[in-house]
Amino acid sequence: MGGYTVNAYSIIFRRTVESGGGALEDWAEIGGTCYTDAVPAQSGEPAATLTEAMIIEQFHRTQFALPEMVVQPPDGRTLVNLPVYFELAWPEAGFEPGEVDTTTIVGHQVRIRPTLVGITYMTGDGASIGPTTSLGGPYPAGDITHTYTSAAAGLGPRIQVEYGGDVSVDGGAWISIPATATVVGPSSPLDVLVSRNRLYDNG
Repeated sequence: MGGYTVNAYSIIFRRTVESGGGALEDWAEIGGTCYTDAVPAQSGEPAATLTEAMIIEQFHRTQFALPEMVVQPPDGRTLVNLPVYFELAWPEAGFEPGEVDTTTIVGHQVRIRPTLVGITYMTGDGASIGPTTSLGGPYPAGDITHTYTSAAAGLGPRIQVEYGGDVSVDGGAWISIPATATVVGPSSPLDVLVSRNRLYDNG
């Protein structure tokens, strides 16, 4: 996964003119180049400067990966008083922590690498676990669990992730971005059922 920028290949021509505007020679081809998507400054105007505000704005435009919740027991059903195990799974779409999104801002290559600040597991019954950096896991080693104490239908637990980020400009060192972004993943269907024991007289 990753983003990229496609730049147009252009041929550059040059000619010399007098201060009054008259041409002293014909146009001459001097080579080709791939322009960035930045608009160059007009003559006499200062070139646009890459600012921290631009980087933060681009960070918030990042297509962050939406955290998906894996629930065990599977099939969207569990029992009252039975521990439920939660796990975070990163989808193929979007940028998860450690992946790099690359773009061009005012002529500079800007690489943004999301980082993980914290994960909050919302259980659907009003409780939550976290923030934590644990991705959870399945039974028996998973460390993110919740026990439902009453029957319920359609709870829809989900995961919230707070992202930070690092930035690298023109291949330079990675620097922390002074901003965070919070995203909430899709809900997972979950019904909590009650198991009842009964005695039958077979006589």
